[in-house]
Amino acid sequence: MINYNKVLSNLEELKLDKIRTYLPNYLNSIKDKDISIVDILYELTEKEVEFKNQRASRIQVVVSAFPFEKEVRDFDFLYQPSVSKSQILDLESLRFLENKENIVFVGISGVGKTHLAVALGMAVAKKRYSVYFIPCHDLILNLKKAYNENRLEARLKHYAKYQLLIIDEIGYLPLDRTGA
Repeated sequence: MINYNKVLSNLEELKLDKIRTYLPNYLNSIKDKDISIVDILYELTEKEVEFKNQRASRIQVVVSAFPFEKEVRDFDFLYQPSVSKSQILDLESLRFLENKENIVFVGISGVGKTHLAVALGMAVAKKRYSVYFIPCHDLILNLKKAYNENRLEARLKHYAKYQLLIIDEIGYLPLDRTGA
């Protein structure tokens, strides 16, 4: 019993929370079934890896600064038949990211451009790529401020570090000469 408590303590110290949670049930499985210790360890470590991946994906979604959380499956293609579902699903495969291709959604206000941009961004974030969402006006203000503070190069490097940078609402507000 002392070793069992030490194991639980070690799992806690190592932050292997899922293994610690599932261990008692798996130990009972050994008694009740003919399961090898290697199979048990495999299943426990799989659960831990899955948990850590889900948590990391969730953190990536949060730091991406999306204005809301929407996915491609939430988009009403019937309401907006001009949007090609097959093209959007292809984009959701993230092939564009691997090919280092840009995507531009063009259309009048209210047709779902932001929804689709966020949905694709979330798909990217869930795969643990770095993503950042920013309205164009905010981006221009940030860059102008950095320019005035003689930090433009550092600010540009900040935005360039993301594997996907989503710039929303381009062209909605007029730009002055510096902003352009």
